[in-house]
Amino acid sequence: MKDYKYSGFVILWMALLFSPHYAQADYSADQFITISRGEFGGNQRIFPAKIYAQNKKLRIEIEMAGRLSVNIARGDLAPPVNWTLMPDERMYMETDAKPDGPGPFSPGTSGNYEKVFLSKEPVAGIMTNKFRLVWKDKEGNRQTGLAWEAVELNNAPIRQEFFNKDEHVLVQLANIKTKKLNPTLFEIPAGYKKVSAPPKLSKK
Repeated sequence: MKDYKYSGFVILWMALLFSPHYAQADYSADQFITISRGEFGGNQRIFPAKIYAQNKKLRIEIEMAGRLSVNIARGDLAPPVNWTLMPDERMYMETDAKPDGPGPFSPGTSGNYEKVFLSKEPVAGIMTNKFRLVWKDKEGNRQTGLAWEAVELNNAPIRQEFFNKDEHVLVQLANIKTKKLNPTLFEIPAGYKKVSAPPKLSKK
């Protein structure tokens, strides 16, 4: 069976895409992205991360190959931006936060996706509203997913599932802690040098 091989930038992009960008409650949590293939979930890969959310700000920390990568999404800025920090090199890259195509949590896609309430369900001891999501990607292909939004976290999704051909993506949060976060978590540290992003990550 074909093996999955993901670059650091791809994993950071996935963590950012499948995360609660606009949760209004301050909280931190462990995030796990599980990617599998086929009906029986073969060739499973799990990517752990740590996230911090504050209103329209999101910080994601991922360790890959022994190196820490930090992605900060600033939805409160105009225009919104993403910063990828490289602590070992004390450098960062800046990219446009607007996705290439419509997704279930992308702003301005109300005419391109459907969100249907299914039921109320507890997830990890937290009551959630479960929704079915249907939307079209940038090629016009129909995509589907599920989202469990936590009522006590101002409807931030704490569990999500996405289905695409023979792939299954499960995103879930654990060890959720609601507490006031330091705003400096969502800023570029002093002394970091800005570097150019690879062409595919740069704004077109």
